[in-house]
Amino acid sequence: MTISAVLFDWDGTLVTNDPGAIGVAASAVEAYARKHLGVEVAGGDFARAFQAVLPPSVPGETETCPTIGRVIGEAFTWLGWPSGTNDVEACARLFFDQGTRYQEVYDDARALLGSLKYRGYRVAVVSNAIFPGHFFRPKLNELGLAGYIDSFVSSADVGLSKPNPAPYRRALADIRAEPHEAIFVGDSPATDIAGARNAGMRAVLLQRNTPVRDRSGFLVINRLTALNEVLGEGTVF
Repeated sequence: MTISAVLFDWDGTLVTNDPGAIGVAASAVEAYARKHLGVEVAGGDFARAFQAVLPPSVPGETETCPTIGRVIGEAFTWLGWPSGTNDVEACARLFFDQGTRYQEVYDDARALLGSLKYRGYRVAVVSNAIFPGHFFRPKLNELGLAGYIDSFVSSADVGLSKPNPAPYRRALADIRAEPHEAIFVGDSPATDIAGARNAGMRAVLLQRNTPVRDRSGFLVINRLTALNEVLGEGTVF
């Protein structure tokens, strides 16, 4: 079957994860609150509120997705901080910018994306994130990926998280590809692989460092550039 489009997960697949991102982002919001809201803030206040109002999520089971604006608004209410719509929007953007500032593109991701672009594949990202997809556009420019990615869909854009097929379908529509014309590459069997299958797509599991015990039903690669071998010159999978 000819493949003309490749969809990817974001965190852990194309870019590195930063385990300290929430702490850095929360500190930035606290600094904003001191300066613009006139409140007394103890270190860690916003981080605790953020975690308190963030809905619990079980990968592969939870499909509802909150948005960063709603979570920040509820955290402000939880803390009793006065704020308006503009403050919530400003802090949502600030939280994103600071929380992603240390993300880096994997070397194999940059190499593969360049190869896919050269060969004419349509490329999209489907990410489970509380941030809307348009937040990522400046980030793509910053990371030098804007020219390689045709669409970035976040679960926050559709209100549903992987493995629900909705974000995949939005991305496929954006790049004008049918499920049978595309494959999805991600690092989570419970969300990425299951979601791609729910959307009628074939899937490839990326496992850089963790051995995979059950490989039935999907291909497993240990580096993204191995996808070139899968696609081949004739883009047949």
